[in-house]
Amino acid sequence: MRGTSSTSFAEVLKLAEGAFAADPGSLETVADELFSMADAIDSSNQLVRTLSDPGRPAAIKEASVRSLFGGRVSPQALEALLEIVRRRWSEQEDILDALELLGVSALLDHAQSEGVLEQVEQQLFEVSQLIDASGDLTAALDGSREDPSRRAALLRSLLEGRAHRIAVALAARSVGRRTDTKPARRVEEFARFAADRRRRSFAAVSSAIPLSQTQQARLGAVLAGIYGREVQMNLQVDPEVVGGLRIQVGDDLYDATVLARLSRARQRLVA
Repeated sequence: MRGTSSTSFAEVLKLAEGAFAADPGSLETVADELFSMADAIDSSNQLVRTLSDPGRPAAIKEASVRSLFGGRVSPQALEALLEIVRRRWSEQEDILDALELLGVSALLDHAQSEGVLEQVEQQLFEVSQLIDASGDLTAALDGSREDPSRRAALLRSLLEGRAHRIAVALAARSVGRRTDTKPARRVEEFARFAADRRRRSFAAVSSAIPLSQTQQARLGAVLAGIYGREVQMNLQVDPEVVGGLRIQVGDDLYDATVLARLSRARQRLVA
């Protein structure tokens, strides 16, 4: 996603992950519901246009969503879709991508709660490589392009008992949607999303002196507020951090050290 869609997705993902953290036990069910809603919307071009139309009032789109899915899915899944249709998207297909990726995120949150997020990520990359390396498997998946459910069943039957159930579910979903993207690339997309999710779940924290338990708890609460979920902290003492903290979460760097502030002040003076 690019432009407006990228911003909208970041907003709905943060809200959804906060909701997922409140009830982690139901995430596999929520993921199935999000995938099912994406498929139902995808089956109707008119519905896709209606829900993605930037000129249509949000209240009308919300009413359509409630009429179609209210009482049929969990409040978590319904609210996730409502948040999507409340926002603007660069392309109408982006609402389907957003809904699907929220389902992926729900499964990855569940994987993290089970302590298998890294395993799931690695297995998805391995499945992508497996498809690339097997001409027969690639041909079989490409041959079922017009029947995504058959592709999903084929990949699921191949992987069950050989990979973690969450990796199996994600791999099957990746090929279970009608798309022009090659199956191996779809699996790889999910793997990369998982890799990004894992990076955003760990914080490398450097401080000049050890942080107290109170300070650690306060910092953990701040990071959880930023990312919408608990962030595991890897604490390191670095004498070169002259006051303050240096925090790295994935690609995000929060550098509040004295040296960083002096450097910025020096740059302003030079300018």
